[in-house]
Amino acid sequence: MRIEWSHVNKRYQDSVTDYRHRPYNQEAQTGLLDFTASVRRGITAVLGPEGAGKTTLLRVTAASLVPDDGRITYQTRQNEVQVWSRSVAAMGGASPVDSLRRRIGYVPRKKRSRQELTVEESFHYLARFCRLPRPRIRAAELIAKWGLAGYRKHPVKDLPDGPSARYIMARSLVADPVVWLLDEPAEGLDELGWELFCEEVAERHAKGITLIATNDLKIAEAADVLLLMENGTCRRLGQRKLLTAGVPDGTVSSWYKTMQTFSAARSRTK
Repeated sequence: MRIEWSHVNKRYQDSVTDYRHRPYNQEAQTGLLDFTASVRRGITAVLGPEGAGKTTLLRVTAASLVPDDGRITYQTRQNEVQVWSRSVAAMGGASPVDSLRRRIGYVPRKKRSRQELTVEESFHYLARFCRLPRPRIRAAELIAKWGLAGYRKHPVKDLPDGPSARYIMARSLVADPVVWLLDEPAEGLDELGWELFCEEVAERHAKGITLIATNDLKIAEAADVLLLMENGTCRRLGQRKLLTAGVPDGTVSSWYKTMQTFSAARSRTK
């Protein structure tokens, strides 16, 4: 089981040349620049400063964003390889990656949805979309597990912040995905949501491939692998225990600070 990024590029075209007049929600980050790396089964923490390309990496990997160049190769089953690239996206209609999308769970940084469906209807619809054999039972399981029973008849768009974040988290797990992608998962979670998230992460080490893009270095302590991004590229990639062995207290936080210090020193010498 692996995901491999090969020379992936993603650039954002600003419609406004003067950054002072750029709309608030206009993407201003670099995106991905010749991003090349690979990860296998386990939990990978994707680290880096704001604008390093973490969100872009997750969106491209979730096949919700089309790369400009390069390709992403997924091997989630033995002897089964699928590819996501600009040429695959251009095929349109039912492409081979559609079946892969059903096996990817994606949690965006903004944990709200504008769906008019109720929580119960939404889970039922998603379970049917993923072709699960007992969609109503799966919907009931998720509602119970993520503490949403009191909101099952509420429209998704009207959920309070805490339950909304729990709904978004649960929605990503409808099909028990083999690839789970989370962008700043702690943001918006209430106490119950945080506890349930930690329980889920603890079960993911041998369950599939999990990528967690985060600035919360405490979350990164649960990772098997650290992937450090800088300006849209992969700067470092390796086992967490090996990378953090070189810092006095052996924590991800100390290792990350050391790497950022080296990066700043390197920038000053250029």
